[in-house]
Amino acid sequence: MKYILLCVILLFSCDKSARDFSVRLSPEIEVERNDKEIERIAENARRALPIFFRNLARPEAGANNFFVKYPLASDDGGIEQVWLGGIHVKDGVYYSVLANTSRHAKKGGVIIIDTDKITDWMYIQDGKIMGGRSIKYLLEKIPENRRSEDQMKILKMFEN
Repeated sequence: MKYILLCVILLFSCDKSARDFSVRLSPEIEVERNDKEIERIAENARRALPIFFRNLARPEAGANNFFVKYPLASDDGGIEQVWLGGIHVKDGVYYSVLANTSRHAKKGGVIIIDTDKITDWMYIQDGKIMGGRSIKYLLEKIPENRRSEDQMKILKMFEN
């Protein structure tokens, strides 16, 4: 069975002094449910969540754009992976906002996060993507001669 994995495209602001950029959905990518690399990425992301949440709670200078990738059940029994932003905690519960368009949920809708279900996370630190391994994996699957200029820029933003 396949599930839909949504990948983000990060677009730089026209103002080079600003580090802000927007999140836009790329074309949906279907991934086999038993893709071992995606499973490994999700396991590693969950193990490293303390790093993400520590940086979210006390971001260093130059850190911004915090997101987690999260599964939503679809009406057809599948799973759609979406990016959630605007993450905050209240009384020990993590709340977020849907950051991209989804087949089954409205952008901007509030979602309570079960941290055991997070499949990836990312933030930007001084222009470099921290985390976001599923994005890198999916972009690297695209043959280099078929990658867009934006996709090439994103790949260059990953830390070593």
